[in-house]
Amino acid sequence: MDMFKIRIARIEMISPNERGEDVCLTFQFDGRQTTFTSPIFLSSREFDDTEIVEVARSKLYDVLWQLCSQCKNWRLTDEERRALARISQRPA
Repeated sequence: MDMFKIRIARIEMISPNERGEDVCLTFQFDGRQTTFTSPIFLSSREFDDTEIVEVARSKLYDVLWQLCSQCKNWRLTDEERRALARISQRPA
């Protein structure tokens, strides 16, 4: 799998939500076959401008780690993929 290019696409002030978060940093992920964005919400009162990006990156890491751990058992081995390809019912 190719590496993703990860960048901050947008930083914006938003109306405070129920957790008091009023800043949204949107990360853009660009891969060879996949592109998506992920918003990270923070409270501007907790961090100054120089810290907000660092904190958002850390929170993004936590989100991705949790997603990875939740779907770890979805991963197929190469042999499992080949076995599924062999039983495929689609016409050639």
